[in-house]
Amino acid sequence: MGLYLDRGYWYFVKKVPKRFAHVDSRSRVSRALFTDSEREAREKAPAVEAEFVAFWEALAAGRGGDAAAAFESAKRLAAARGFTFRLAVDISSGPVEDVLTRIEALLRKDGSFASLVEAGAILGAVEAPAVTLSGALAEMIQFAAVERLSGKSEAQVSRWRTTRDRAVANFVKVCGDLPMKEISRANAQAYREAWAARIKAGEVGPNSANKDIGTISDLFRTWAEYHALELPNPFAKLRFKGVKTKTKGVPFSVQFIRDKLLRPGALARMNDEARDVLLIMVNTGARPSEIVGLTAEGFALGANVPHIDISKQAGRVLKTQTSPRQIPLLGVSLEAARRIVARGGIARYRDRADTWSAVVNKFLSENGLRETPEHSAYSLRHSFEDRLTEAGVDDRIRAELMGHKYERPDYGRGGSLELRRKALALIAL
Repeated sequence: MGLYLDRGYWYFVKKVPKRFAHVDSRSRVSRALFTDSEREAREKAPAVEAEFVAFWEALAAGRGGDAAAAFESAKRLAAARGFTFRLAVDISSGPVEDVLTRIEALLRKDGSFASLVEAGAILGAVEAPAVTLSGALAEMIQFAAVERLSGKSEAQVSRWRTTRDRAVANFVKVCGDLPMKEISRANAQAYREAWAARIKAGEVGPNSANKDIGTISDLFRTWAEYHALELPNPFAKLRFKGVKTKTKGVPFSVQFIRDKLLRPGALARMNDEARDVLLIMVNTGARPSEIVGLTAEGFALGANVPHIDISKQAGRVLKTQTSPRQIPLLGVSLEAARRIVARGGIARYRDRADTWSAVVNKFLSENGLRETPEHSAYSLRHSFEDRLTEAGVDDRIRAELMGHKYERPDYGRGGSLELRRKALALIAL
């Protein structure tokens, strides 16, 4: 790297490195720095040198045989020459001035012409690589971010991404990372057969397979719609039939909750926050994720009817549109909520419902607190609904407390907090 002064202005000059001689026949390059200050020239020089090196590297990469690498290098090469990369068809249909400027840029100051690789980058004469399934997922993460990920917490985004990464990886393992336009029905069937073999071997259940197939199908459909491509979805209608995607939860009996779970000392060795979240579930039926996602404002203990407000979530999206609701606190659930507030709110399991579930379910197993092997902490939610039903609570009040959709015509404002408190008083432990 060097600087030289010509007629009062500084210029940057550098020899073309030997490793780039095969892509740039010039012995050296130079550029005006548009300053008469040596100090300013020395400050500008490193950035100019870095730009030249990036230019040569992109030029060299463009000589490779990999279509994706060549396309990316063309974009970098065009940027190094001060242009936004555009495909030739777009350039030709654009302003004439842009076309002429790009053509003029191909003629160097010494009278020589730019290389074919450089010309292809500036004029857009580089074919865009075919988008593979993994590439389509990367695109989807960008163009569907607002509708799919907006408002989700970091943990929710991670789960969303993990589900799709896993589905794509499973397909690639069977068929390879195929270009989207080349994925056939035969490929999709091979993918399904791989799942069928795993189901037959007892490795996974049909629900896991259907979830994976549905995820890939959604990715294919969403990507094709975004690019306005009329491609038949090869994954459509490939799910395993006769499989229930939802199973009826197993509820704890009232006697087991009272005599086992709430027996003095039964939960003493569980950490405080995990225990109190579990106890809030007893008389609210709230989902663990809803409880651990509550902000300080979500614990309305000073209200006329103490309650939790499920809508007050810390940067996460609730499961359904009917999930936001207010649930009165009574009995052991009110006591647990008071302890959580006294400790400053949810901290250890903030937006970590999966971790909470793993810790609590392990504790229940190790301490004989599962009524049957099928029972889990979530069984308290199913028990809550059964207890409301057995107490004769109106179906609309039950739906509102559970956060379920109410199927009948929606008249009026629904049950007040006081009315819900009276309903819960019938079953509170």
